[in-house]
Amino acid sequence: MDGKITASYFSLCIAGQIVSATFPLGPDTEFVFCRYELVAGPDWLLCSGPQHGLTQMATNKGGNFNDKIIFNMPIEATYKSTSPFGWPQLLVSVFGCNGHGRERLLGYARVHLPLFGSQCDQSSQPMLNAPILKPKCPNIIADLTSWMMRREPELRDAKVLLDTMKCKGLSMESYGTLELQLSTIMRGAQKLGYNWHV
Repeated sequence: MDGKITASYFSLCIAGQIVSATFPLGPDTEFVFCRYELVAGPDWLLCSGPQHGLTQMATNKGGNFNDKIIFNMPIEATYKSTSPFGWPQLLVSVFGCNGHGRERLLGYARVHLPLFGSQCDQSSQPMLNAPILKPKCPNIIADLTSWMMRREPELRDAKVLLDTMKCKGLSMESYGTLELQLSTIMRGAQKLGYNWHV
């Protein structure tokens, strides 16, 4: 009997942060915060780290209207999987909040977790820029209703953005940019026949 143990899965460790958000024309709200969720396919198991998270409320009112809004929200997670299908993605919902505590959606951003790349010097890690996409009303009547009710259009399920086939008919506009810094450590992939570092 062969005493060798065959690897049955590989692991993916992610560490980084949601760094900041930038709105070229200003966020049109006093404070900004983000809700994030890690979403992966059925073959992926989240072993450690939170699947959901919430940043603090931040503002750029002390500077120019289009200055970066800094979050520096740490993200750490470890996955294991038998297949790269359904590679994990980070889905971020960006909200604004006025002085009275009223929340409004500013947009959504998404990014696939990096395939590889880990550097000891955090300052030299490459930045990932994800566009913040804001849903648009499908017609003038819906636009007028949204204006009268002072409620921005929202997606019923933001995860529809993760599937390119499902989000084809969505009407979205770019509202800003979300800046992220993520690094990856992968183990056991080559034993399963995956070689992505070539």
